[in-house]
Amino acid sequence: MRIHAIMDKRKTAAASVTMRRRACVAVSTLAAAASLALCAAGTGHAADLPSRVSEPVFTPPPPPPAFSWTGFYAGVNVGYGIDHFAFPYIVTSGDFNATFQGRSGITASGPLGGVQVGFNYQLPFGVVLGVEVDNAWSGIRGQTTVNGVLVGGDRYGSATFGSKFLDFATARGRIGYAFDRFMVYFTGGATLGSVNTYYSAATGAPFYASGSSTSTRSGLLPHVGVVGIGGEYAVTNNITVKAEYLYDFINARNTNFSTPAGAVNFGTRTMYHIGRVGLNYKFDWLSPSATPVVAKY
Repeated sequence: MRIHAIMDKRKTAAASVTMRRRACVAVSTLAAAASLALCAAGTGHAADLPSRVSEPVFTPPPPPPAFSWTGFYAGVNVGYGIDHFAFPYIVTSGDFNATFQGRSGITASGPLGGVQVGFNYQLPFGVVLGVEVDNAWSGIRGQTTVNGVLVGGDRYGSATFGSKFLDFATARGRIGYAFDRFMVYFTGGATLGSVNTYYSAATGAPFYASGSSTSTRSGLLPHVGVVGIGGEYAVTNNITVKAEYLYDFINARNTNFSTPAGAVNFGTRTMYHIGRVGLNYKFDWLSPSATPVVAKY
């Protein structure tokens, strides 16, 4: 009996230790769960608080400089010219002193092409002042043939008159108004042109003659010169395209050719309506819209 009592006490003590251990484990587990809950609640509360770190501010890049027409430029042009004029003529055969005369007309036309250089300066409020010098090869030419009965003789006469506009140059001022990259302008100034005038005439044997002469004519406004209008557009800061109309007027005059067998006199003029298009490269010299070069270190 005593042994059984001792055994019962040991079992009771062991059970008490086991219960205390389980209670400690339960308490530890509850403490850990409570700690996790407190941490989660603290994190959620912190997320609701306003952040003291300022958000990054986006700074847009500076706008590109406004386009300006100020600067030197150089380019090429192509176009077409045309004119029609009436003129008097007289052909004299020296052997019989017989003549035939009248009035006729010449329509001269053809292509042309050349180069130009110039400078523009843009004032406030869009006003643009400039100068331009150009030179062009010309294929403008025309001729006419006339026939008639010689007065004072019993023969027929025939003659061909013609002119060739070989090349021309202008030195002009320009004044325009710019709508940002598009500009309209008026232009006018001096002109210079080389003109070849020629003829051939026959009134039967023994009179047959032909000849030509080349002269360079030039002048300034208002009696001689060139005037026109145009428009120009800047495709980029350096490339521009233009279209313009020019009226080139040099002069009108009588041309005389004399030979021992006779003489020819007829009128000519150098005045052409010219339409052309051009392509220019605008240099950045003196241009405020040029992109500055920034050194990087």
